[in-house]
Amino acid sequence: MSKRWLHFLLPLLLSALFFFGCGRKPGEKLYHEALAEWKAGNLVRARTLLEKSIRRRTGSLENSDAYNRLGLLLWESGDPKGAVDAFTESLRLDAGQYDVLCNLGVALNARNDPADAEQTFREASLLQPDNPRLQAFIGIVEVRNQKWEDAKRNLARALQRSPDNPHLQNALALAELHSGSTDQALKRLESITKKNPAYAPALFNIASIHLDWLKNPVEAKKWLELYLSKSSDRDPFSALARSRLETIASEGRIPFTARENPDRKAAEKSFLNALKAHQEGDLDNAIKWYIRAIEEDSTYEQAFYNLGLVYYTQGKMELAGEAFAKAVQLNPAFIAARYNSALVNYRLGNNDRALRELELILTQQPDYQPAVDLIARIRK
Repeated sequence: MSKRWLHFLLPLLLSALFFFGCGRKPGEKLYHEALAEWKAGNLVRARTLLEKSIRRRTGSLENSDAYNRLGLLLWESGDPKGAVDAFTESLRLDAGQYDVLCNLGVALNARNDPADAEQTFREASLLQPDNPRLQAFIGIVEVRNQKWEDAKRNLARALQRSPDNPHLQNALALAELHSGSTDQALKRLESITKKNPAYAPALFNIASIHLDWLKNPVEAKKWLELYLSKSSDRDPFSALARSRLETIASEGRIPFTARENPDRKAAEKSFLNALKAHQEGDLDNAIKWYIRAIEEDSTYEQAFYNLGLVYYTQGKMELAGEAFAKAVQLNPAFIAARYNSALVNYRLGNNDRALRELELILTQQPDYQPAVDLIARIRK
């Protein structure tokens, strides 16, 4: 799975950092001045005063709290590496602090160190084993570490307390996807969009499943467009979504330019060359000659049909569907082409369209068994 899937897991971890407390408050003047500056939004001044306060009380156990606060301040200032160092020092001075362990886990994850983040969260879980928020953190980091089954277990526990949390549902869907439950992952993501229509991560992930797992560019295009309508231009995934849409558009058109005056004889000659290459397994050359035949006579339905067969063999479902549909358009009684068009739609997940094609076949030929079998498979 591409790393982009994990992009949408990070905000949950980051935003939760400030949910944890900071322990007792030493009474030194510099310390309180630092907190006042922090509250006023003067982060640089607050950091200076807090570090000076720590230096004046070197070795004091009270500094474990000050280092935790320094880590939070550094995090707010956009310095996750410095935050990791501060939280680590806090734990060195006073080990076993649940809140600080959680803060360190968040910062390690933000520093792109999910293995250490998972270990830190597990240490925290020894102190509060039944905390659902902690199970959520562990599950999300396990997704980053590709421990799919462990992630599913911990995320499911966390969701018992927060069943409508879209971040956790999104993470669980990714774990389900990579453990082989593609349909379940897709259903979960779609349920997120019903309750949270503007939740862009689920929209992007649905599009990716259709494109990368189900090979259904038609559905992927729909979800990518919906994602772009909900996301901001500052979202780095917006550029990726637009790029994927451009790829889908370029791959969904048969590249040919029809002659103004069709030449069936020339088309038949090219068709024979294509058929020879097709039979020999030279699919690229077969495509070239079939397209040549179509360019010479764009009403040549058999050339479109055979071109669809080659694209189907290559797994290019969108192009295959386009070729079969063109053959049907030219000859509505072309049952083999209509059936293959239905089969491609089925492969692409367009079951309603596939059923319409199959029902049309049965009105023309009621005993066409392949259509009967495919209808039964779709409805099952």
